[in-house]
Order: sequence, then structure tokens, then C-alpha cells
Amino acid sequence: MKRLVLFDIDETMISSDGAGRRAIGKALAKRFGGDIDTIKVSMSGKTDPQILTEILRTCNMDDAEIESSIDEILEIYLTLLQAEIDRSSAYIIHNGIPELLDLLHAEEAFCLGLLTGNIEKGARMKLNRFDLNRFFPIGAYGCDSANRMDLPKIARDRGSLHFNFDFEPQEVTIIGDSIYDVLCAKGYGAKSIAVNTGSTARELLEEQDPDYLFEDLGDIEAVVEAILS
Repeated sequence: MKRLVLFDIDETMISSDGAGRRAIGKALAKRFGGDIDTIKVSMSGKTDPQILTEILRTCNMDDAEIESSIDEILEIYLTLLQAEIDRSSAYIIHNGIPELLDLLHAEEAFCLGLLTGNIEKGARMKLNRFDLNRFFPIGAYGCDSANRMDLPKIARDRGSLHFNFDFEPQEVTIIGDSIYDVLCAKGYGAKSIAVNTGSTARELLEEQDPDYLFEDLGDIEAVVEAILS
């Protein structure tokens, strides 16, 4: 039986030292002028359009104005993101990720994809620094839907088409660091593997009752066993 294994990016595979937040802040300043405070809004586990919507609502913008601005802001964001990645001094790949991806990629039983709130171009830019894009031929992104709960089905449908295998929900595993990764897995009927490498407290992850919870993905054997169970 094949498994479709979907990875989140930020704080699950890599930490970008705030590159995305800085690029969003500068994009908002360029679009609207002045400083728009992005610190009040948590970005963990959320889609890029959702993050922008929440930030702009703190500025008392109405929904129509927000909706009409999102695409333009994201285009500006993409022009700024690479420079922020390049200037990040603590841009890291998390423990176990290279070894885990090498192992899964080498085995026919595992089919890899992304499930991330990043828009696709931003996701690929973030992964490129560690040459991780080669592992992920498909994915579901924030540009597909602002609602993360929609993304598992999108990723599953793309995975089924690409890998020529009709994955059932129970054959899909979602790996991520936030409660939203767990919630979207559960909402779709997929297996949830939570990893405590992000900003979400372990207690909050435990409250969502993921199928598995690891401190990091360094124990390759245990992670593979969890995917196959």
C-alpha cells in the first residue's frame, strides 16, 4: 500500500528566521504606505491570504477592500521574499529532515508532497535554499484556498493524479508543527503527525490529540513507523 506524505514547510522542515514576516511587512508598507503592525497577528499554521486578511482587519479595513488588495500584496511580497531569505542569518533546516526525505524519496511506498499555507512561489523559494524542491512534485498551497481545511483534498487529488494511485484519506499523512496541521488532517480523515519544532507549545499540540507527536523528526525509524502504522 502506498502512502501520500504531506509536509508543512515553516517550522516543520525549515525555520526562515522571520523572512516571510519581514517580506509581508515590507509588502504592506509598499502597498499602503507607512508601517502596518504585523506582530499582533500569529502566522503559525495559517495561509498567506488568511494572514494578510487578519492583519488588514486590525487596520479597520472592510472585507471588500481587503479582498481586492490580497493578490497585489502577494505579488509585491514575492518580489521581496528572496532578499529577506538571503539576509536571514539563522535560516536552518530542522533535525532529521534531510535524512527522512532521502529515505522516503527512495522508497516506492512513499509519495511526497507539500501542504502549506505559503503561496506556491513563496513555498518554492523557501525550500530552494536547501535544495528541497526536488522531493516534492505536488502540493497544496495558500494560493489554492485561504482555508487550510480545504488543502488536504486538493493535495490528495493532485497526488493521485501525479502518482497514478487513488489515495484514500487513511493513506494520507500530514506532518506539521501547528494545531492547524493537526486539525486539517483530522478534518479530512488523514493521519496527523505533529512535530514540536515551531512556536506552538507542546501542550497545545497535545490538546488536539494528533496520532503522533514528536519533539523533532530526528528519530527516522519512529517517524517511518508512524507513517506506516
